[in-house]
Amino acid sequence: MIFATDLDNTMIFSHRIITGNKDMFHCVEHYQGREITYMTSSAIQKLKFLMKSILVIPATTRSLAQFNRVHLFQDTKYAIIDNGGMILHNGMVDLNWANYVNTILKQYDFEKVYHVFTTLPTLISFPKIIDGKFIFAKVNNIDICRKILKYELDTKIWQLSFQGKKIYAIPAEITKGNALKYINEYLLDQIQPTIAAGDSNLDISMLEYSNYGIIPFDCELEALNKFIKAKSADNILDFVINLIQKSSS
Repeated sequence: MIFATDLDNTMIFSHRIITGNKDMFHCVEHYQGREITYMTSSAIQKLKFLMKSILVIPATTRSLAQFNRVHLFQDTKYAIIDNGGMILHNGMVDLNWANYVNTILKQYDFEKVYHVFTTLPTLISFPKIIDGKFIFAKVNNIDICRKILKYELDTKIWQLSFQGKKIYAIPAEITKGNALKYINEYLLDQIQPTIAAGDSNLDISMLEYSNYGIIPFDCELEALNKFIKAKSADNILDFVINLIQKSSS
């Protein structure tokens, strides 16, 4: 069995988001000497149990450098980085997938889209091309930028995602779902039943690919009733543990 999970706001949480007894939370990521993201101690223990029991695959839109800061997920056999633009196998880049993705990227006009991003109003940070796979920026007025990008870009070939002040434009074929399918159907000896967890539109592809798709309450996907809803990362992990215990009994 496979458990593929998004990281930010699904398994790990910023200090700006966590509430309640801070002593319940443990830092799982440091950056420039600062504590960045956290998990509850119980969620960490449940995740470690799952890592010993089934194949856990972190699936994130983070860059490789950002992913490497989250030490809890560094020993997984597979990892999906760059929203599916990169697959790590035992910490090394899967070259077959990298070649496939590079073929896709050659069909996309990054220069044009990057220019559109540079002209967006209320930019907080200058746009970046992340690992050569997609374009990212931060803005103050997400609503006006959403209207501009949906008008300027072909949304059939570019995935747009708006998360807080963050904006992403990602080639439509580069998805977590496609990367998860490649791992499950081409890299493993046999196809495994899959559970996926995520909180944003960039997770939908892997949620729909999986036998079970789990989303947190109060996320942007909450209106989609086809997915299982969980109150917290702990609840997501409880669901996965209960499922594997039932399947083994």
